[in-house]
Amino acid sequence: MEGLTVEYKRELSDDFEKEVVAFLNSLGGELFIGVNDDGVIKGVQDPDRLSLAIIDRIKNNILPATLGLFNVEVKQDDGNSYIRIIIAQGLEKPYYLKKYGMSVKGCYTRIGSQSSPMTHKLIAELSSHRVAHTLTNVVSPNQTSHSLS
Repeated sequence: MEGLTVEYKRELSDDFEKEVVAFLNSLGGELFIGVNDDGVIKGVQDPDRLSLAIIDRIKNNILPATLGLFNVEVKQDDGNSYIRIIIAQGLEKPYYLKKYGMSVKGCYTRIGSQSSPMTHKLIAELSSHRVAHTLTNVVSPNQTSHSLS
């Protein structure tokens, strides 16, 4: 059943990345392609090609980088292939659609079983926390300097 951490899609649609962004900005979740809204598996054509297209779209259309935050699996049920995408909660929120940037059109979160646009206030709040956790701002536990000579 669809909910805060589960979304079913009959096919790979134009708003696919929006759903992934919403999961990254929330608690994470699972997105199923080839499954009706009621959970009935309808299947997909050429699941291997489709899974490669999904990986490509997530890597290239969402920022910041999502490597290590998702897994794409081809599953079988009663002769029907479908795709299961497991999405972790992101650590560098807010995640957003690259083409819209960090805006109301680009940032989404899960509210119940819906992916909803974030408010300007929430985007600014999450963005201010993210800056503090970037690698360049992390203090090294080893403060001893070493010379190379």
